[in-house]
Amino acid sequence: YQRRVHGIALVHILSDDQVKTNVDKLLAMINLDQIKLGTATWKEQFVSAVYVNGSAEEQKAAGVRDWLLHVFSVPWKLVFAIVPPSRIGGGWVAFCVALSFIGLLTALVGDLAALLGCTMNIDDTITAITFVALGTSLPDTFASKTAAINDPFADSCIGNVTGSNAVNVFLGLGLPWLIGAIYWSIKGTSAEWLARYGPGSKKHAHLNLTPGAFVVPAGDLAFSVIVFTCVAVIALGLLMIRRRYVGGEIGGPAATRRASGAFLVFLWLLYVVLSALKTKAVF
Repeated sequence: YQRRVHGIALVHILSDDQVKTNVDKLLAMINLDQIKLGTATWKEQFVSAVYVNGSAEEQKAAGVRDWLLHVFSVPWKLVFAIVPPSRIGGGWVAFCVALSFIGLLTALVGDLAALLGCTMNIDDTITAITFVALGTSLPDTFASKTAAINDPFADSCIGNVTGSNAVNVFLGLGLPWLIGAIYWSIKGTSAEWLARYGPGSKKHAHLNLTPGAFVVPAGDLAFSVIVFTCVAVIALGLLMIRRRYVGGEIGGPAATRRASGAFLVFLWLLYVVLSALKTKAVF
């Protein structure tokens, strides 16, 4: 309110205790110090991405190999430097943005691998278990390598591999199939569906399908899954042997590490070769 005393206007501002309480709570939640620190760290991410090995001092001592790796990886470093630091939002913002980037990168690499297989005139099944599988597994491979180097135990690196495969199988297959089943149940029978799976179709007429059903032919999936299960059991057996006689699932003497790695690569090659031979109807 205002009043005039000797021609001077006096203004009295009354404090609202409720508003002050709300502002104090908001400031406590925001934590300005963390935001300032996070912003500084965010800037450092871009600076580190530009320099070889992450800093000007390390760049002076970098070799030819370090420079070559930097030239090929600097675009990816700059893209992933956009991921906010973990100090912002309790780490949830960084987690969501990084997960989105990894998903986009995996989709890009998978599509490029499929195009490569098509260009080389390789069957879709063989392309899927070689180029596409390698491309989509690269982020998991590097994540497991980092965990194996930095963590004192093997839980993170092995758990990352098994957890990633669980997501691929249960979510990567289940979610698209669920969406496809809902779509076809709503759309119903179409001319394309009748041509492929209807009574007059050449390949699938014997299946006696419900009109408009979502169909995913198995192909050689059963054989591929059996082979994968066998080599996976052998790989788990190797980890158990290493735990008993070497003292850990990963690491150990150089000769043991190399022998274990070579054996696991052999199991993967065995799986690929047997699945490819089955696709080509060799047996």
